[in-house]
Amino acid sequence: MNLNQLEYFVSAAEHLNFTRAAKQCYISQTAMTQQMQALEKALGVQLFLRDKRRIELTPAGTVYLKEARAILKRSDEAMRLARMASTGTDGEITIGFVSGFGQSDCYEILRGFHEAFPNIKIKLYRNTLSGLIDAMHNGDCDVAFAVQPIQKNDENMKHLFLRSYPLFAAMSRNNPLAERTKIECKDLQEEQFIIMQPPGRSRDEMEEMLWIYQRGGFLPQVVAVEQEPETIMLLAALEMGISILPEYIVRPYNQKEELVMLPVMKSDGEAETLNFEMLWTAQNANPSVDILQEWWKNFSL
Repeated sequence: MNLNQLEYFVSAAEHLNFTRAAKQCYISQTAMTQQMQALEKALGVQLFLRDKRRIELTPAGTVYLKEARAILKRSDEAMRLARMASTGTDGEITIGFVSGFGQSDCYEILRGFHEAFPNIKIKLYRNTLSGLIDAMHNGDCDVAFAVQPIQKNDENMKHLFLRSYPLFAAMSRNNPLAERTKIECKDLQEEQFIIMQPPGRSRDEMEEMLWIYQRGGFLPQVVAVEQEPETIMLLAALEMGISILPEYIVRPYNQKEELVMLPVMKSDGEAETLNFEMLWTAQNANPSVDILQEWWKNFSL
């Protein structure tokens, strides 16, 4: 007995006609008859009652039809699961993220991917950027969602852009710069800065400081390092300094009368942005990583 014989039997039992069943299964009527005889011999029971005018199922044939359908269904499901596992549609992926990621709306990427591939189990892993890179190299993490690094010296690390967020300078309305409608980094050289450092992010990974140093051409004078946006906004309102923050952080504070949020621009008039990207190592063999990449490429079109 094999799966082909079960398919032939189910077709014959449903049609109660070997000619029509043979046509559906793309075999000859003679082959169909021979296959049913071989199946009955293997089982040691008669499945069909035959005469010149009609074919009927025996009681044993009726019972066997139910079981044959169940076996074929389980076989199809087994093949589907095997194919899904081999392509990553059914599997597991560990996704790392930096502190502060949850404050952006990039979490929608995780939600959308989970909805598209509910059979892929998602594990989350939070660390600093350097910690995530180490975890990807040693196999503890498959991919990481992180702020785009300024330097990309690791040739084994692959990058896929996720989203950009415009940067704003949050400052007191009493600051002389507050009268402007936009600002460039070079205009901030004389300012004191309040840096946002979410819990768990190391001091050498404060992307605001790196960004200001590179774009403004000066070493920022940092007067405070805070974890919470509310504290930063209060300090800015008290004229303790200014802070460069992405749009998703300043959004809730746009209507505060004591504060001004100025878009930070490049010299060519384009907005300065904070960019998120997906990182993974070239050696990662988890098929779910490829599925995630391809899904995001199509999703973001």
